Amino acid sequence: MESSAACLSESTTFKGLDTQDIDRLIPMFSRRSVMPGEVLAQAGHCTQFFFLLEEGALLVAMEKGRAVVLNRPGDFAGLSMVSLNGTNTATVTVLEKGAVWIVSYPNILELTGHESQAAAAILDGWQQFCEEKAPFCSNPA
Repeated sequence: MESSAACLSESTTFKGLDTQDIDRLIPMFSRRSVMPGEVLAQAGHCTQFFFLLEEGALLVAMEKGRAVVLNRPGDFAGLSMVSLNGTNTATVTVLEKGAVWIVSYPNILELTGHESQAAAAILDGWQQFCEEKAPFCSNPA
């Protein structure tokens, strides 16, 4: 994919956003190439970033031995799957060479923390994503 906009439009989490909302999100994301074995987030550390998969595969290893492999463009390693109250609850490790779009935790928190149509669309998309990819995630919204 050539842009974060293309990746956002592929994402179950962000698909409910209109073009204007996606245009506002684009500057929040930066692209990063990733290599197998690279740890993007470590459980127990302060949450800094969430990750939107462009290509490759990520392992999200959660508490109680739960894990999910993210391997579709637009899969989102973020929100309650990865973090609780600003602390990582999961370790995100790269399984296959690829690329991710990185967004800062404060930016997503700010966006989803307000009652707005965009926040509702993201949280609805997130609920659907969790039901499809990780139904064992508690309180996905």
